[in-house]
Amino acid sequence: MAKKIKRNSSELNSSEIEKINRYKKRFNKWHTKQIDLLTFSINLTFTISIAFLGFIINLSENKCSFLKGTVFIVLGITITLGLLALIARLNDFRVTKNIIKNRRRIYELRNEIKSKDTEASDINQLKTLLSNQKCWSTILGNSTWILFYLQIASLLLAIWLLILQ
Repeated sequence: MAKKIKRNSSELNSSEIEKINRYKKRFNKWHTKQIDLLTFSINLTFTISIAFLGFIINLSENKCSFLKGTVFIVLGITITLGLLALIARLNDFRVTKNIIKNRRRIYELRNEIKSKDTEASDINQLKTLLSNQKCWSTILGNSTWILFYLQIASLLLAIWLLILQ
């Protein structure tokens, strides 16, 4: 069995570079769509939860049954999960922006490019910071998805509790 030798990107021919760049562009396109759809879905679920809660309060009589009280609690949980997902999402964007900024700064330092701003100039310190930021980005990204799924599940639970009432 022949062992394949890995090549550096500088050793690729123009058609190989073009093909890799097309894959990267397609990945970026679909990744952007996924980010946009997740954000839209979190906001939509949050809005539906608030509207649903207002609707129930409007129809509510002076005395609430146990089930109606449970629906209030579940919708409160849904709204809380939505807010937490939005906060995690915003922090993930901020950390991702800083990752890109630090990658640029590391590139500048490696290639001895002068920077106009007075950012850190210790490459090892930046690499450590970058590693920590990647870890936080992973945690925040996973948290966002978990909170989103919990938000959807609690909204569906509230709907079914109201239907069963």
